[in-house]
Parts: sequence; C-alpha cells; structure tokens
Amino acid sequence: MSWRCAVLAALLVAAAALLLPGPAARANGVPQLVKLTYLEGISNFGPRNAEGVLEFSFSEAYARVDVKNLPPVEGYIFEGWLTGGASSPFRVGTITTGADGIGVLDTRLQGLTSYDYRLFVVAARPVGAPEDQLPATISIAGRFEVINDDGSTPGRDVRPGTLPDTGEPPAASLPARIARTAFTMLAVGGIAFVALRITLNRRKHA
Repeated sequence: MSWRCAVLAALLVAAAALLLPGPAARANGVPQLVKLTYLEGISNFGPRNAEGVLEFSFSEAYARVDVKNLPPVEGYIFEGWLTGGASSPFRVGTITTGADGIGVLDTRLQGLTSYDYRLFVVAARPVGAPEDQLPATISIAGRFEVINDDGSTPGRDVRPGTLPDTGEPPAASLPARIARTAFTMLAVGGIAFVALRITLNRRKHA
C-alpha cells in the first residue's frame, strides 16, 4: 500500500502547488492611454489644434507617443516629459515630426526611479538648452491617474512593488492553473495505473 500513499501524496502536492495563487501581480501593469491636447494654463507654444495620444505602462517600462498637427519649428526640438508630481520631471525622449505635423516616439522608460507623475507634456526645447531640464515652452499635454491592475484609480501616489522588469512573465490565470492541475493528475494517474498493473502481474506470477 506504500506506493498508493505515495501516488496520493503526489496528487495532493501537485494540486496544491498549481491551484494556490502565485506572487501578487505588480501594480501599474495596465497599459494606459492619455489624450494630449492644447491645455489652457499648461500649453503656451505651437498650434492649438495639435493633438496626440500617449500609451505607457510603468511596470512594463515603455511609452509610445503619436502626435499630429505639430510641424517642426526651426530652432526647437520636441520632447516628451513626465511631470506633475513631487519628483523631478523625467525626460522620455525626442519626438521627431515631419512637415505634415505627424510624429512618433516609441521608447523604453530607462532610468525611471519614481512613479509620482500625473502629467505628460510635449515640450519644445530650444536647440542648445540643457537636456536635463524641462523647457518652459510647452505644446500639448495630458493629465492621468495611475491605474492599478484591478482597473481602479485611487487618486494617490501608487508605486509598483518592484522596479520595471520587462522580462517577468505574467502570472497564470485560475483557469490555466486548473488545466495544468488536471493534466498533472491525469499523468500521475496514468503512472499509478501502470504501477498497479505491474504489481498485479508480479503477484500473479509469484
């Protein structure tokens, strides 16, 4: 009977390991879309009909900005910045626009150490001005609240449990864990059946 107890124990251990939830998901893993427009009180440079969309995720450490109606201006470089919090403004990258006013910035948020931001701006930095300082000339902008993994927006500073790690695989869902458990139990059951047949054959020929 010892082999039967071992098989039963293996089944219980497999079920418990696969059904129990894994490590908690990091906050801010939900990609967010932010509309960028000419904001009164914030914007002071460039055409008023300029607009765009920011897509970003703090935990995945990426940002993409699409803009239109924002033609290049001689002597200035358009840049994307995260600001609006207690932390120093964070330069996301350069947005190069064409004569048609369309531009794209697709980049990683390298060096990001804080998540205390609630405003994204497209700033126009004069050529030769320091790259580590947010320019005073602001084109389009958009406000946002950091979204938790459950879709809530608590309206306060929300920080992921870990710094961005794009190599971390997502946690398996409950249906996926149940499917793995069923497969494991079938596999262990098959092994137990084979062991039982071998045992019976040995007893028959003993």
